[in-house]
Amino acid sequence: MFSPHTGINQSHSANANSNQYRRFLGGIISTVVVASGLAGCGKSETAAPTIRPALAYKITPGGGTDIDVYSGDIRARYEVDHAFRVGGKIARRLVEAGAVVKRGQPLAELDPQDAKLAADAARSQVTALQTEADFADAELKRYRDLFTKGFISQSALDQKNNVANAARARLDAQKATATVSLNQAGYATLVAQTDGVVTQVSAEAGQVVAQGQTVLRVANQNELELAIAIPESRIGDFRGANLKRPIRVHLWSKPEVFYAGKVREVSGAADATTRTYAGRIAVTVGKENKDSVGLGMSAFAAFVGSEEPGSFAVPLSALYAKGNNIGVWQIGADGKVTLKPVTVMQYRETNALVTSTQVKPGDTIVAAGVQKLRDGEVVKPLVDPQVKGDGKVAFVPNAAPNATPAGPGIQQLASAAEPITR
Repeated sequence: MFSPHTGINQSHSANANSNQYRRFLGGIISTVVVASGLAGCGKSETAAPTIRPALAYKITPGGGTDIDVYSGDIRARYEVDHAFRVGGKIARRLVEAGAVVKRGQPLAELDPQDAKLAADAARSQVTALQTEADFADAELKRYRDLFTKGFISQSALDQKNNVANAARARLDAQKATATVSLNQAGYATLVAQTDGVVTQVSAEAGQVVAQGQTVLRVANQNELELAIAIPESRIGDFRGANLKRPIRVHLWSKPEVFYAGKVREVSGAADATTRTYAGRIAVTVGKENKDSVGLGMSAFAAFVGSEEPGSFAVPLSALYAKGNNIGVWQIGADGKVTLKPVTVMQYRETNALVTSTQVKPGDTIVAAGVQKLRDGEVVKPLVDPQVKGDGKVAFVPNAAPNATPAGPGIQQLASAAEPITR
């Protein structure tokens, strides 16, 4: 038989083992719960959507619709080459290049000695012939009296009549010659034929020049034009209905300022060497800007508007191609992107002219990285002034420290400091 003390010891041992098992099981359950909680937290973090930045471009009305740019230089519509109408030695040149002259103002003078001698000789010859004509008229009068009295025949009277007529004819011819000689004496002074500025000097004092040899060039600044060379492939832009579209003329020194232009003249035949057509575009310059536009300045002309109504330009990098379909990613107010179809009318060097029924000027689209986007994806729009639909690239040496936002919900990436010369 077991003693009472032995039964009690066995009962205490069983209770101790049971408590250890419960504590062990509770620890395992706690570990599993904590691990599950941590795993749940990890899943919630990875499920959060990633908002990636996207370079954005806001479509501007009429932006980038310039069809072509044509370079040239500013010329005067009326440029007159001034030359002496007689040959001789230049005695004085009275103006310098760049001088502003008025119509009738003396510009240069020839040595007048030879012209004066020729004029004096012509006047003396007129005097001599005048004496002969007077004598022939007196003889004719006497012979008429004799014929009336019957002392001479009709033949003798006709002879004296012919002599008198010939003397008067020689006198008239010599008077005309004398007038030419007197005019040539006046031609020894070269005068301005129009108001303007002297743009070229081709002769100096002491130089012997021939009749008609250019000495000075005077340009009238009242009517300015842009002289350009038109390639054969674009000659249609300057003829027919295309001439109704306005043209903007920009100076290379001030590309931000433009003047209204109109095609005035297009050559009828291409140049044999360059195979281009010479064109002239009349430039309308107000009185307040007259001093800003000088002759010979480099400038360029650009057509304004497009042939297709409702078209606008977008950067080439904004186009998303999928099969035969082309579209752009439109950024909504909530940052979600949606693919909108567009029709490309013309591909250009830095942009494309497109039309669309679902995208319009004023909308914001993604300008780069379009192949990595998915419909409904949320992006953070960033605006870069280097991205423009009109193809005009700005030079950004440093980001502006105090850049202002370009619009609600759109951050400014950089600020254009100065435009580069195109």
